[in-house]
Amino acid sequence: MSAHSQTLSDRIATYDLKGGNIGVSVTPLEEGIAIGHNEHQRFLPASSLKLATTASAFHFLGDFENSGWPKGTALVVETSGDMHERPDIRLIGTGDATLSAGPGCKQNCLSTLADTLASSNHKDIGRIIVDDGLFRRPYRPDGWSHDDLKFAYGAAISALTVNKGEAEAQISSTRGPAPQIEYSWRYEPAFPVSFSDVTTRPGQQDLELDLQSGRSRARFSGNLPPGQRLLLRFGLDDPSIYAGQILRNLLSVRGVTVSGDIVRADDPGLDSSSDLPTEIARYALPAPDPQVTLEAILHDSSNIDSEVLLQHVALSLADRTPESGLWLSEHILLEAGAEETEVEIADGSGLSVYNRVSPDAMTKMLVWASQQDWFDTWSSLIASNGQDGTLSRRFVSTFLPGIIKAKTGSVHDTDALAGYFTASSGRQYAFAIFINDTALSHRQARTVIDDLLLNLIASN
Repeated sequence: MSAHSQTLSDRIATYDLKGGNIGVSVTPLEEGIAIGHNEHQRFLPASSLKLATTASAFHFLGDFENSGWPKGTALVVETSGDMHERPDIRLIGTGDATLSAGPGCKQNCLSTLADTLASSNHKDIGRIIVDDGLFRRPYRPDGWSHDDLKFAYGAAISALTVNKGEAEAQISSTRGPAPQIEYSWRYEPAFPVSFSDVTTRPGQQDLELDLQSGRSRARFSGNLPPGQRLLLRFGLDDPSIYAGQILRNLLSVRGVTVSGDIVRADDPGLDSSSDLPTEIARYALPAPDPQVTLEAILHDSSNIDSEVLLQHVALSLADRTPESGLWLSEHILLEAGAEETEVEIADGSGLSVYNRVSPDAMTKMLVWASQQDWFDTWSSLIASNGQDGTLSRRFVSTFLPGIIKAKTGSVHDTDALAGYFTASSGRQYAFAIFINDTALSHRQARTVIDDLLLNLIASN
């Protein structure tokens, strides 16, 4: 064991990990001695895995002008040729996770397509056909837990997604002698909600949500004191159908009548071979800016942006399923020098409990990335200490802003941090610190990680 490793192990021995395990790898970007602790053991990397996903995108999709990156969402007017039938409209998803229907939307807005259609001569529409066929049917990766699926960050992955596949509802308890529960959806109702098991007693808020994937009803229980108001964000099982519902509402307020149903493009019997639709008009949004997607992933840790981006990586092998994207992400780590036994990737976001990456595999990938021609663009999008993203409030007062560029990670009993730092010597390092299976709170685990990283920066 080298003197550096002995010093690292001695430092780690001073931490009470509450039964947890820690893995550390620190590797210079130029020639030098790599140090580590449990660096070849397999760990759950949590959202630090997004570094590998985005690096894979740069490697396999090329620069931002490459056709592999997401294109703009399209709206097509179709007719069967029967003069007595209303034309249908087809909303075509292109894997643009930035598509929005918010009132403050300025780019990639579903309302833009609604405005364009409303200003045309198509005022009476039959069905809205949602076409999410670029990817397979809406799905969630293996290893996402039940508790993840009911919240916004666990929305199903689809090629047609509005507002990140989320539905927002405001829930409140009125004041007065007989408080009542009131709720309203921000856009369209996503599913029925039951509050029959909720009390409205004064005191502490204690609200529980039962919402299972594939179920069409949510049930709340517990207590919501009078005067309390909550804004809840739910992850949807089928974002594409919800996108069609929002579009129908947008068209209605613009004077466009939609008399038919919202149907999926691959529904049996939708189109028959003897009556294929004819495209009579097409409107499309500009392609989204990949930098917006990458910042959502590397700054804000967006899961759906990560999984959608992984799908585009898979499409580079002409595969509509995510498996090719997972294989290519693993290939990046192996190409960088990791051992096969140290890597197992189950999703693109790090939310799956089946992911395993060793600290050494992560730092090898980071060193490899620093040698690629896209490194400056990619690394500029990684969050910096004291400046942006999930590091905006970490390492604020100790060093100059930007001396650490890293991706955080946090799931149940797991915390992680991986990226780059500039040591006190001025040398550049890649690092990965993973804590798994600990009884520490996330705050306590982050304190351990931050203290250890600061020590590494000062001693190298």
